[in-house]
Amino acid sequence: MSQCAPVNPADHFVGELGRWMIFSAGLVIVVAAILLPMQEELRLTRLERDRTLYLEQAQNQRIERYRAFLNDLASPDEQTIELLAMTQLGMIPADRAAIVMPGQRDDTLLLEAIEPRVEPFEAQVRPRTRLERVFANRDAKVWIVGAGLLAVLYGLMPATKPS
Repeated sequence: MSQCAPVNPADHFVGELGRWMIFSAGLVIVVAAILLPMQEELRLTRLERDRTLYLEQAQNQRIERYRAFLNDLASPDEQTIELLAMTQLGMIPADRAAIVMPGQRDDTLLLEAIEPRVEPFEAQVRPRTRLERVFANRDAKVWIVGAGLLAVLYGLMPATKPS
């Protein structure tokens, strides 16, 4: 005759809760393994978007400067006539002197006067987190995902009955 230990309902609840916690932890690991590579792709996509927006803004600024110059040509003021005379005809006002550096051409180009100065694009890249670096290593990722799947499997298995 075997002596059975009394079954305490609190022990059953703690065992079930522990299995659900292990299941949840495994599921979080598997989901992280899926989402973190997508996070890297999202970061690269946002960087490309920022670069494209920067170039678009530079082009819009350039177009606006050309449009303003065309408007100035439609009804020229003294400054516009002076600019055209200096750049196209090489005429310099009497109160100024032409400074021509050795090795440079002596005529200034009109487009250089109109073109905006565009600063180079500087990408603001956030460094990878420690978790992203771990999941970037293929061997480590396989082992971590395997452990996560094992935890999910253990959490789904039915509890054993005490004998």
